[in-house]
Amino acid sequence: MAQAAPGIPRISISISAGSGTMDNIRPGASVYIDTNIFVYYVEADPQFVHTARTCFLALEAGNATILTSELTIAECLYYPSKMDNLAAIAAYERLFASGEIGILPIYGALARRAAAHGGKLGLKLLDAMHYFTALEAGCEVFVTNDRCFRSGPAMRVINPFAI
Repeated sequence: MAQAAPGIPRISISISAGSGTMDNIRPGASVYIDTNIFVYYVEADPQFVHTARTCFLALEAGNATILTSELTIAECLYYPSKMDNLAAIAAYERLFASGEIGILPIYGALARRAAAHGGKLGLKLLDAMHYFTALEAGCEVFVTNDRCFRSGPAMRVINPFAI
């Protein structure tokens, strides 16, 4: 299990967010945040920003470790870069450089595992990369608004946006 980098806040969650709930997360748990949550938060998506902010506020107030991957950074920067949205690019860069979020690496063996097993779980390749990154880092919880992810014995998936 990966250790949290110094300066990454420990977080606990016990909230109701949107129409889904986030509860019963063990204090000190590692929590992987999917790309869509960062997009809603940074770009203030009118439909989802309130729930995303509520999730991050709860995470900041508690005792778990917030983690994501290098893939998340690439996905978050892709569309703003394509649209020359310098303000969004700067906001993402500040967020990911803040030291408040642990950034997990992507590497060959992980990519091979995601490719070999992700389809069997019904995941698209990039989703499988996120999922296997979180599993390999020892995350107990995966937070997303993507309905293709399912909880398993090694990791619980929470969708705080689900109805």
